[in-house]
Amino acid sequence: MQKLNKTSKKMVFIFSIFTLVFHATCTDKKEVILPRGNAVVEQNNFTVTQNSILKNGSPFFVKGVVYVPFYPGYLPWEVERNLELPTVLSERIALDIANIKAMGANTIRLWGAPKKCYEEIKKQGGLHFIQTIWIDGEYSDFQALAFKEQTKGYIREVIDRVYGVYTNLNPPLVAYLVGNELSRASILQTNAAHPTINSYQGVYVKTVGSVSATEAFLAEMADYVKQYEMSRYGRKSLVSYANDIRTADDLDVPFLDFRSHNVYSYAVPYYRPGTSPGSTSGTLFQGWVEELKRKFMDKPLLLTETGLSVSPNATHVGAPNYGYGGNSEQEQTVGLLQNLNDIETANVQFAGVCLHEYLDSWWKFGLDDSYTQDGNDIEEWFGLVKLVRVGGGYVTINRPVYEGLKQRWR
Repeated sequence: MQKLNKTSKKMVFIFSIFTLVFHATCTDKKEVILPRGNAVVEQNNFTVTQNSILKNGSPFFVKGVVYVPFYPGYLPWEVERNLELPTVLSERIALDIANIKAMGANTIRLWGAPKKCYEEIKKQGGLHFIQTIWIDGEYSDFQALAFKEQTKGYIREVIDRVYGVYTNLNPPLVAYLVGNELSRASILQTNAAHPTINSYQGVYVKTVGSVSATEAFLAEMADYVKQYEMSRYGRKSLVSYANDIRTADDLDVPFLDFRSHNVYSYAVPYYRPGTSPGSTSGTLFQGWVEELKRKFMDKPLLLTETGLSVSPNATHVGAPNYGYGGNSEQEQTVGLLQNLNDIETANVQFAGVCLHEYLDSWWKFGLDDSYTQDGNDIEEWFGLVKLVRVGGGYVTINRPVYEGLKQRWR
């Protein structure tokens, strides 16, 4: 769950404007790329049942890690479109993805990823990915025509980048997530501006009953993902949206293929203090995820983020809910393993979980800030591994949580 200060919001805004302008020009169509030869390859066909995501008809429990592959001196919106990365960054991405696989994860949740990420996932084998489609969650009106067209431009760009690597039309793609944690203010502003938009009837996604203008927007973007992917590449992937605790009552997306929620133990007592304790462990975290699933019994629920920050200058809270920052590395380990235990022992079934995140995010407040790790910036300290400067570059060192997860997952 991101809590952005004014500087961070400014950087996101700058990124959004740059992105939207670029996307408006990305409308060229290309012919479908067809697979060649008679080689037998593993199929990656994902469907859903009431509780599970299926791969080729068998339950596929997501053991995921969020990966944003940006080191000091690199910014996501500058690197995402780079076809040829600097050698040092390319090598770091290859090593990171190998280490994520070695930890026992079967899925990587990507955001704005350069093609190198897909190339390495393909090369490593045995890994799948969830692709997040960046949508500016602070935008004032999701139904603005220009905003929707620019967002569709970005959808085309991301899908083309994926299939530019997987030319066999068979990427190990679990699903697309159309957006992540849209802000409550923007949701309410959009809904208030468009009271008459209460449905969406697309080719593949159709709403039932009355929906809000923001929900109709998400339906339209999800339908566009499916339309574009099918028309150009002959595939139609699963699509969801990653909600969070702050807007759990503001958005309902039963028209998507499965439910996705970002869940953090520290957020529950703050935003939902009345949550019932979990059925087995008695933690509020388990109680909250059980409550979410009971609301969504018709479709699978994927927990798309959970994590703990070890930022040194935040207030220390400790077990069982821990805090937004201020955790020791040992508490990060115990807390995340407890989260996994809560998920596995709950009285309801989940489709999996993605841990936030592999790398510390030094880049969140701009290029100049990316060269140092701010002890006051909680968002820069969620990594399962930490960045350490060695000579003129950076290496990663596993935090104890990495080894703890490796023992559990492998």
